[in-house]
Amino acid sequence: MDWDSAKKHCSERNWTWTLELIDQAEKEMQELEDKVNKYENQQKAQRLYNACNY
Repeated sequence: MDWDSAKKHCSERNWTWTLELIDQAEKEMQELEDKVNKYENQQKAQRLYNACNY
């Protein structure tokens, strides 16, 4: 189930505490994805730098 489907499901049942939990989880997932992208970009830059120095 994706975020939007989960939100719709909980909204239909008026589960506000679950909606808050979903929002928090979604925010945490986005922060983790941003960190992963940052680290992947750093790794690519380091590889390029190392390749140019050989």
